[in-house]
Amino acid sequence: MNTAGAQLANPYARPDSGATTVEKNARNDFSRFATGGFKVLESVKGDLTGAGHADVLLVLDLPLSDPSAAREGLKRSVILLVRDSRGDLQKAASNLNIVPCSTCAGAAGDPYAYSKIEKGHFTIVLGGGSRERWTDEYSFSYAPDTMKWLVSRVVRKVVDMDSNNQKQIELTGKELGEISFNDFDPEQLPEVTLP
Repeated sequence: MNTAGAQLANPYARPDSGATTVEKNARNDFSRFATGGFKVLESVKGDLTGAGHADVLLVLDLPLSDPSAAREGLKRSVILLVRDSRGDLQKAASNLNIVPCSTCAGAAGDPYAYSKIEKGHFTIVLGGGSRERWTDEYSFSYAPDTMKWLVSRVVRKVVDMDSNNQKQIELTGKELGEISFNDFDPEQLPEVTLP
């Protein structure tokens, strides 16, 4: 067995179970990852790598000092945090393109709906619009050989709330190609529009 390959496939050893409460609390302090004026909008815990650890997906928002100032175009940051061999959270990946600003969804309000983590896999869900309601689901799976999260599925849907007409496209990772979470940009995807 190639031990170098085994280490690459599972770089995060079990967290130290002998840590004190103070050490454990420090390891779960997400605010240290919210730099440059960002604040934590949401934190979701789960096993991002499939290694059995309590990793974290953070969605960070950039608050403005003047609440009346326009927020249009201020995208949120999504950060993936994984446990190192001591059990400390370390930034493993980030993306500034996926989650739009808080006012970018039209009459529906904030477009960020939720994120969920399953073993070695996570999904970010967005939605918005008014008469034409849209939803986007972006799913990523961990690739142990490259230690990256690659896009595995995209679902884009639009529904006309008056006529009930709808259209949906679903794209797989095979159709999209090998795109890492860091490089994923929804603006490069096909739009879903009603006739």
